Amino acid sequence: MDAQNKSLVNIFFTGNLCVKFVRLQWVDYSGVLRTRIITKGRCQQLASGSDYYQLAQNCMVIPLSTAPRCWPDGIEEWNLCPDWTSLRVCGFAPTHASVMCATANRNLSATDHFARCPRKLLSKVLDAFDKQDKSKLLMGFEIEFVLLDETFNLAKSMDQTVGYSMTAGLRTEKLVVMEEIVAALEVSGIEVYHFHTEIVDQFEVALSPMPPMQAIDALMMAQETIRTIFLRYGLRATMAPKPVFNGPQSGCHVHVSLNPGTKDSSASFLAGVLCKLKPLCTFGLANYDSYYRVSGDCAGEWVAWGTHNKDLPVRQVNPNRWEFRFLDVTANMYLSIAAILVAGIAGMKRQQPLTISDVQLVPSALSHAEAGRQLQAYGVTESMPSKLEQALDAAKHDEELQGWVGTELFEQYVKVKDKEVEYFSKMTDEDRKLVFVRHF
Repeated sequence: MDAQNKSLVNIFFTGNLCVKFVRLQWVDYSGVLRTRIITKGRCQQLASGSDYYQLAQNCMVIPLSTAPRCWPDGIEEWNLCPDWTSLRVCGFAPTHASVMCATANRNLSATDHFARCPRKLLSKVLDAFDKQDKSKLLMGFEIEFVLLDETFNLAKSMDQTVGYSMTAGLRTEKLVVMEEIVAALEVSGIEVYHFHTEIVDQFEVALSPMPPMQAIDALMMAQETIRTIFLRYGLRATMAPKPVFNGPQSGCHVHVSLNPGTKDSSASFLAGVLCKLKPLCTFGLANYDSYYRVSGDCAGEWVAWGTHNKDLPVRQVNPNRWEFRFLDVTANMYLSIAAILVAGIAGMKRQQPLTISDVQLVPSALSHAEAGRQLQAYGVTESMPSKLEQALDAAKHDEELQGWVGTELFEQYVKVKDKEVEYFSKMTDEDRKLVFVRHF
């Protein structure tokens, strides 16, 4: 394997002579992309297996609400383990490349070194899916963001964004920046499906579908590209779920498709996800302010699905493709997607019937009581969690989900989220908002 990795890295550098630095990147339990930058020579040492890269015990467990304070189990040794197949040029910084890494806890037994690693969990889940079904999984993410000025308020412009898919907002300097972002992503080997204004003061960049691991790796690069290039123009692109008090909320929805998929397997996959949707919110709506989005036209208020219905957490595009809307930037996407997929796989294994039918009403247009009454005809009986602690409670009482994720990973993740509930609940709205926009 070391010889194969060394060859892969050498071929990359031969084809990209301008690259002098490599970013070793991983995502912690708070959804934060963390980075160590090394030289080309050091990268070649790591790829050859002649050295390894060590991290401290806080590398995964820093809550946003208390950072840099955290509560690791004790003195621990963690190693970064690059996935050299993810090595790519940073289009926004052509002398840099990036590689996504797994995280190994050396204090655990040799067979469990990766038991707390979201990336390795996703890899295992993808192997399980391949054994369960012959369909090909594809995913494409939608990145919603708003632009802030140096005071963390909405950036003002003569070319203000005023509505869905309008040209207003993309006529002057912001169009130039967006074109630069798309060009940088193309250099990184990432295809943009489209970009547009979403709602007032909000933009969206949608990425073309890819296999799941590659799709999430591309998402990490795309988010960093958007943030970096806008900063060069004096604007802060934030993907925080609630970046301003009187403004848009931002999600990070994912389109998931089974290709070709069959009617029965697709229905069972969806049924498996829906029956676990409340505890899955622990991973997808992963922090305190995420629950502002539990509303119509965002993450939805009811555990339900509907064809072309954006008022629900799951929108069906066609019988083997769905938009999962209960995700935002605070999620560790490797963990969240792994949890969604493993729930879907369980549904397929059980040939689980889809007991909730295709909802063709808009719940947010009705009172909550009236929506609940009418939704019963579709088999809808559960509301979405309205707070992080409710989602956590659902996950803590779901032993099956905990078994799928693994005890080591689940317990470490929940410890971080419990701290978020404890400390964010004591903050003012303004202080909490600043934490999210500074991180995301």
